[in-house]
Amino acid sequence: MKSSAARFSLRNASGAGATMGLHTVNTPRPPAGREGMVARIARMAIHDGPGTRTVVFLKGCPLRCRWCSSPETQIGEAELRYEARRCAGCGDCLAVCPQGAISMTAVGSVDTDRNLCVACGRCVAACEHGARCLVGRMVTPSEVLVEIEKDEVFYYRSGGGVTISGGEPLSQADFVLEILTACKARGIHTALETSGHAPWEQLAPLTAPLDLIFVDLKHMDDAVHRRITGVGGQLILDNLRRLARQPQRPEIVIRVPVVPGMNDTTGNMRQTARFARDLACVERVELLPYHRLGVHSYTATGKEYRLEKIRPPSVERMNALAELLRSEGLRVRVGG
Repeated sequence: MKSSAARFSLRNASGAGATMGLHTVNTPRPPAGREGMVARIARMAIHDGPGTRTVVFLKGCPLRCRWCSSPETQIGEAELRYEARRCAGCGDCLAVCPQGAISMTAVGSVDTDRNLCVACGRCVAACEHGARCLVGRMVTPSEVLVEIEKDEVFYYRSGGGVTISGGEPLSQADFVLEILTACKARGIHTALETSGHAPWEQLAPLTAPLDLIFVDLKHMDDAVHRRITGVGGQLILDNLRRLARQPQRPEIVIRVPVVPGMNDTTGNMRQTARFARDLACVERVELLPYHRLGVHSYTATGKEYRLEKIRPPSVERMNALAELLRSEGLRVRVGG
């Protein structure tokens, strides 16, 4: 029987990579004492900054965007993911659950009471079919760097690097700072994907070791922003203004998730464009069309998906919005 620790990997299984030594062999590692909650580490990524990248996904986010495609990163603790299609219905997990959270239904399927589950991992260790895993593990910056270093050769060949994503990385700002600082010391390009929703005191120290920052602008109206994400948007706008005033700052890219019926009106997009233009230092705006790729994760983590009736915007609509932003003098990229 495998232990729960053996069933957890910081990497996803889809990426292949090469292992090599440190680029700067005398660069000290960050202190081993601090830990952070990591959901997964994706290797050979190409959509989270320039070149080939390693993306570190952290857990914990103060927002609850209705269209979130990574619901498993919302809470800042480890949680159970259950893939029903892999379940053999053997019942081994029932016998080891100390909380009595797992039961067999009348039709022979397995059900987990999420209110009772404490993510202890015993059912994960008992499942020989890979139907259960824990999302999230406390690790040190040094452990993260071990994974990052395995792809180091690809960064220099492709102009890539490391991207810290979430969840919301600013929820673990000290942990992120140690990773970014160590990467910067090694000459690795660094990027951060953030909602921007955090006190400035958490964001400000990260700007020094950052080469690139992606900040989401989900809606310009504070009340609407609160309705569709669970938090107001004013803090995000204030942080962007302060970031733009820094004499030394990372390259700034604003991302706008385009969600039909939520934020895709001409009025909101024009306000977004003018705000970005007035900052006078935004490299570009990226329009990201809403997609449904994360729907399966809601079922696997026992969460409700609330946008079943929403469909992705058409290519024509995305192109029209891009032209609107360009008419305000912005460089625009439309994501896939």
